[in-house]
Amino acid sequence: MVVFWGSWLVVFGLLCTSIKCQIVPDTEDYQNFPLPFKISPGAELNPYRRQQALSFGACKIHFDMKCPNDDITFYLYTKRQPQTAESVILGSRLLESNLRDTHFDPRKPTKIIIHGYNSDMDLSALVEIRKEYLKTQDNNIFTVDWSPLAQGPCYPGALWNIRHVGKCSAQLVERIREFGAEDIHVIGFSLGAHVANFLAISLRPYLLPRITGLDPALPGFVTANTDEKLDKSDAHFVDVYHTNAFMQGKAEESGHVDFYVNGGVLQPGCWAEPRFFACNHHRAPIYFAESINTHKGFWGWPCPSYLTFITGSCPPLDPQVIMGEFVNSTSQGVYLVITESVPPYAAGKYEGPSIEIIKEGPTDWEKYENEILDNADELQYLDRDLYDTDTTSTTSRPFFKGIREGLGRFFEHTLG
Repeated sequence: MVVFWGSWLVVFGLLCTSIKCQIVPDTEDYQNFPLPFKISPGAELNPYRRQQALSFGACKIHFDMKCPNDDITFYLYTKRQPQTAESVILGSRLLESNLRDTHFDPRKPTKIIIHGYNSDMDLSALVEIRKEYLKTQDNNIFTVDWSPLAQGPCYPGALWNIRHVGKCSAQLVERIREFGAEDIHVIGFSLGAHVANFLAISLRPYLLPRITGLDPALPGFVTANTDEKLDKSDAHFVDVYHTNAFMQGKAEESGHVDFYVNGGVLQPGCWAEPRFFACNHHRAPIYFAESINTHKGFWGWPCPSYLTFITGSCPPLDPQVIMGEFVNSTSQGVYLVITESVPPYAAGKYEGPSIEIIKEGPTDWEKYENEILDNADELQYLDRDLYDTDTTSTTSRPFFKGIREGLGRFFEHTLG
């Protein structure tokens, strides 16, 4: 890890010489931070201490890992105020928060939603999750906004910052647990799914009841160990949804239960979208949002592994399990799900005799081949640099050629 981060510091040093980046304080001192009266600044809230960050252009990387942090903000939505966000202010000490001044109710289920790279909590798919919960359920919906630390095109910086975001988000969990909250469910999309991992690590030995990973990000995590990415050790129950595997999302089984929707790679209906890859990636939170109130439900059938499916050896069979918000926490293993190509996406239980939905799409899918392979190469280069693997430019294409062959078998099986 020292070699890994050391190499990136060298890169940033070179960037500094060319674009005159500098170590700068946060835009707001702690003495001006709008803390409730009951919080007495001290330790991390020292008014004379300034956090330091490396900034260049829109990119910002924090080196001072103290929490709270102005760049990581928390908001609360409730049934009483479903459209109005209440700002949640946390301190680092026990009972230091303004939660008593909000509509937070520790007796009700708590959801914590975390966005991903180059995004914020106004991402429409994540807004839909919040809205669907509050349509029918009286929950505490917290959102974690770390958008200042997730700006594009600064993906390596965002990868660095997720450790800090996870640590500061863990303080939110600690504060709400002080009020007696027990039913806590963390939902992370893309890079936010890995933020949930670092949140969970910061809470040890306490173990969260549930973490949901919505198409966990692939770039930077191909060679990561279990403490550097979302996995089933992070909560009592981890459910994961794959919609853009091998590209923006991971194909690796990452939870107690993994759902591969429409094959887990490409989603029906996205072929016609101008932002093709974004459409596939964003379907994970869209499907999850719909699962909260759908009557049909998203149902999956079991498969020994995703690799088994890729080879065409997982025909639909019972028992089928429901996917999404109401997945049974005893579910284990890999499940395959099909959806409609337009909303509402839930297709209900598979009843045979053939699956046609997954076969929709252009017959000339090969037109995406170069784009997919180029994207795969970029991901491998990034993993090589971030985790100091032995992969070189001479082996990158052969490595992903194997994945391409697997994708070819998948398309041959599903598109005919």
